[in-house]
Amino acid sequence: MSVFASSSSVRRLLLKAVAAPLAALALAGHASAAYPDKPITLIVPFNAGTTPDIVSRLLADAIGRDIGQTMVVMNRVGASGIIGTQALINAPADGYTIAYANVATLAINQSLYKKLAYDADRQLVPVALTGSVQNVLAVRADLGVKSVAELIALAKKNPGKLTVASGGNGTTGHLSAEMFKSMAGVSIVHIPYKGGLEADLALLRGEVDLVFENITSIAPHLKTGKIIPLAVTGAARDSRVPDLPTMAESGLKSYQAVAWNGYVAAAGTDPKALDFLNAAFNRALQSPAVKQALETQAYEVHTGPREDLFNLAKKERPVWADAIKRSGATID
Repeated sequence: MSVFASSSSVRRLLLKAVAAPLAALALAGHASAAYPDKPITLIVPFNAGTTPDIVSRLLADAIGRDIGQTMVVMNRVGASGIIGTQALINAPADGYTIAYANVATLAINQSLYKKLAYDADRQLVPVALTGSVQNVLAVRADLGVKSVAELIALAKKNPGKLTVASGGNGTTGHLSAEMFKSMAGVSIVHIPYKGGLEADLALLRGEVDLVFENITSIAPHLKTGKIIPLAVTGAARDSRVPDLPTMAESGLKSYQAVAWNGYVAAAGTDPKALDFLNAAFNRALQSPAVKQALETQAYEVHTGPREDLFNLAKKERPVWADAIKRSGATID
């Protein structure tokens, strides 16, 4: 028997040597293409029944049906979205845990907290910017005011006597109120609650005098007659409540506060998974059924690349930093 292999044997050995890594690459490619092969957890750092929760559950249902995997919504509430954001950062960066993020967690908290427990730019990566919603300034019906001008006059006549509720320190409801107080030159006591729903209920019960709340969350209560809407906080009137003037139309010329939001993942997540999720969010937002449902929630849809979320956050941070500085609002 020759110590040298035949040419046919060599060919077979070479084919096996080449085939092994090719098979491994094929398997790796298949594994990558299989994402997601189990349910995805979507952390919502805010209360059930609020805009973040309503929008997230609607999108999670649509995306789950689209990609063939359940997207499970989990509420982790507290500290202006910090608790939920930390829960995301502490989860494996494998694409199977994402979180709702908004103007508070990505732009406001950076100036509001002296020592923020997370670094959005280093510990988070964007998945999608999905849209925005305006706030409504509303008062309890028996307060006796029908316009922003009348509210300002009442507040000036009774400094430190009126109270404004919010869903917590650092929320857009809180800072919308702080911007109002600063620009109108009035003294109103801020009372933070554990979430927007609790703040709305406090207004309905007459425990507080006014609130700045997302249209989505407060809309069901506008028909009760127990609260009176005075204005919206965006740059233009909202088509769902066209009779409500903007704050600028009501005399505060440069006033504007919009609650934009989207979704993030932990830094280190595979970009392919992030792009997959971004495409899934965009498809859901473009579907007629979802668009119609979001329209009823006064939600302004945005679709686009995932980088849009952080680009907007970085653009707005100086705006909110200035508002926080002027208002004197701070949290240790």
